[in-house]
Amino acid sequence: MNLTFKNGDIIIKQGSYETCAYIIESGRVEVSFTVNDKKTIFAILGKKQIFGEMALMDDKARSATVTALETTLVSVIDRKGFNEQLAKNPKMLFPIIKALFERLRVANQNIAIKDCLGAQTWVGKKKTPEKKGLVVMSGMSQTATNALADSKPRIESFPYKVGRKSAIGEDDIFIDNDLFLEDSVEEPPFNISSNHFLIDLVNEKYIVIDRGSSFGTIVNGTKIEEPCVLDKKVNEIIVGSQDSPFIFKLDIA
Repeated sequence: MNLTFKNGDIIIKQGSYETCAYIIESGRVEVSFTVNDKKTIFAILGKKQIFGEMALMDDKARSATVTALETTLVSVIDRKGFNEQLAKNPKMLFPIIKALFERLRVANQNIAIKDCLGAQTWVGKKKTPEKKGLVVMSGMSQTATNALADSKPRIESFPYKVGRKSAIGEDDIFIDNDLFLEDSVEEPPFNISSNHFLIDLVNEKYIVIDRGSSFGTIVNGTKIEEPCVLDKKVNEIIVGSQDSPFIFKLDIA
């Protein structure tokens, strides 16, 4: 089943009880939660991203509110539909399964983000970015440029996940990325891990998080061990060790 929401429509309300998940077919949504009447924007999601997936697994109240930022079309799947597809066409459920794996992967990092940015940031006033393409990613080395296929991704949905291109492509349910990079080596050890790092937007602050990669992520010359706030307009990211050929630039408008 597909549903369309207009800008400002609430798709999920924090504290409500439903048992369905949503896949964004077009448009963007804002994920937020409210504590003591103070609202925190947790993520901005776009096409092909999932929200509400935990409701398929438990009967707890919704932990966040999801609001359409523009006209948004979503596919809706409930528990009955999930179980039917699991028997008939399990591949259709890959996006939801990947979302669950990613949730487990970064669960502890959410606490680290809060500690890193400070309570005053998390309870700051709501402000939705007014223009798209606030972050542009480009190659600073030939290898990085080639990995991007000479393109310069404009990042407008967060979190934005980056990792190594899998040999079996999107059929690999253990990989969940928005950008797949082709590694320059064909066998382990790889420079780029399957799920390497992500860029997120938390209350007007851009952060980079290593997703448990093998060789780490270096931001502006420092290997990050916790969420790293991007406080410069131009930032350097090395994917892998210090001698990795995958060197990228993040331009923040």
